[in-house]
Amino acid sequence: MMQGLSGMESKLMKRLWFAAILAASVTACVEGNNPVQLVSAIPLSPENCDLGSVSLIKGTLNFNAGTSYRMAFTLFSPLETATGGTANPVGFYAEEVLLSYETKNPKVSLSDESTPIYFAVPAGADASESYIQVNLIGSEARKKLDTAVPTAPDFMTVLATVKLKGKLPSGKQVETNEVTYPIDITRDRGCEAGSVPVQADPEGAPCGYPGQDLFFNTFNCVPAGG
Repeated sequence: MMQGLSGMESKLMKRLWFAAILAASVTACVEGNNPVQLVSAIPLSPENCDLGSVSLIKGTLNFNAGTSYRMAFTLFSPLETATGGTANPVGFYAEEVLLSYETKNPKVSLSDESTPIYFAVPAGADASESYIQVNLIGSEARKKLDTAVPTAPDFMTVLATVKLKGKLPSGKQVETNEVTYPIDITRDRGCEAGSVPVQADPEGAPCGYPGQDLFFNTFNCVPAGG
């Protein structure tokens, strides 16, 4: 195919082909290699519901006080720096939260779950400013755990794996990385029949979720439906 070209022309053609291949590989890396990434697991501040300042490496949940586990994940997007800027301020449109599970002590089979969402992540999102809160215990998982969670002092561990699925402004479907977060769950002190747990001080700690982490046994009981 190179027959008839001078040596200089041949070298120039090879350089152009190499440059084209390199440019294609850079674009594929930006588009396909997690354009938005879940980074740290940081709970919301109980006092004002803003992003807290300390990461948690694992969670605890008193299933007698709360059957949900809410965690904020910081978000990072390399899209802006990788593409040299973009006219669209949005880099990623999140459309689904995908959850999968593994459990230990005892082993329980929990189905994968998907929840539709709408959430836009700016191109070049900074993990110190961008985050999303996710309930890591889906509705179907909650039903199965109801009969499986042991009584204190025994705990079971739920390894909840979460990722977001969505699209780029171009319409291309992409996903974030997967994050697996462990939650130790037990049944400790709860409310008597006919009453339900609520936040101990809703005005002082609107995001102090009953049964979760610091609020493992910090809650009040009120009549059910009251």
